[in-house]
Amino acid sequence: MKATDLSLGEQLKISEREIRRRLELLAITPREKEEMAGMKPLIAPHLDELVDEFYAGQVEVDEIAGLIGDSETLSRLKKHMCRYILTLFDGEYGMEYVLSRLRIGMVHNRIGVPPKLYVPSLRNLFSLLRCRVLLESGNDCGACAPRLEALEKLMLFDLELVFDTYIHSLMDALTRGRKEIEEYAEGLEETVAQRTQELAMLASRDGLTRLLNQRSFYEELRRETARTLRTEGKIALLYLDLDGFKKVNDTMGHRNGDEILLAVADLIRTVMRAEDIAARYGGDEFCLLLPHSGAAEAKEVAQRLINTFAREPRLAGVEVALSIGIAAEKWDDLRDGDLLVKKADAAMYLSKKIPGHAVTVAGENSAPVLPS
Repeated sequence: MKATDLSLGEQLKISEREIRRRLELLAITPREKEEMAGMKPLIAPHLDELVDEFYAGQVEVDEIAGLIGDSETLSRLKKHMCRYILTLFDGEYGMEYVLSRLRIGMVHNRIGVPPKLYVPSLRNLFSLLRCRVLLESGNDCGACAPRLEALEKLMLFDLELVFDTYIHSLMDALTRGRKEIEEYAEGLEETVAQRTQELAMLASRDGLTRLLNQRSFYEELRRETARTLRTEGKIALLYLDLDGFKKVNDTMGHRNGDEILLAVADLIRTVMRAEDIAARYGGDEFCLLLPHSGAAEAKEVAQRLINTFAREPRLAGVEVALSIGIAAEKWDDLRDGDLLVKKADAAMYLSKKIPGHAVTVAGENSAPVLPS
């Protein structure tokens, strides 16, 4: 439930029973309520005089004068103070009275009046009212003493209520502050986690093509090799080299060379499945790991690569060809990932001996491949 759905008394859990208990603890009896009500006719005729004298002292305090700010505000405050004093002597101190005191505390807290200023101000008001009670009582000590005692208890009752709102506001601010800190911490954790993930991705990727780098490729290769052995499956690896790339890179410039590498990386992405693993192995060499695949599937991927290479506008007129080596193993012949790479690398070097695009499967003869 929102705070705006509750009264200030409900927020502070102040009930009629609680009010009666507080009055009992301060020993405010029906007799003292009558004493307060009986003083009202004595105080009311001098109300403006009392309030003027009170604020004359208040504005002498620089902090209070700064909070008041201007004469119009001072005039409004005097009117509020007149009503406050009159209700003090009503003799009725139920829920309506309590809520009015709670609102006073809330307003003072919101405008920035700290307890160190509020308490002396209340004491000054008590002193002025005490003097007026003494003056009106004359030499009748029998009437004066119970009046002053009742006045003191009621002003302490008021002070309790005002402090309740100060404490409530402080606890509310602490709760909101803690929530904000918790939300900030959660957001910070998410940001750190995201940044950590991004950094990990950056560390695992080739800076130009965004394919896996060689180190990350070998981590994936070890995992897939272990899985192939565990599941008694099969695995294939394509090792690609851009034949003629160095010459093009030297004559056309590194920027154009980078564009060729980016184009080839994009081609690899178009032919790979979700489970396949692509990497820039180094320079103009790329690897494409095909889990659950044999030589036949790998040759189909190689053919698709060559086909898409021939149709790629960014590679039109570029004197570069794909030299592809393939190594494929079933689980019972598979030794480790490093050997799989070496076999595919050796097969790739056989393909480089053939002009144009060529594909060599380890253990088979090399063959030129034309785009279909």
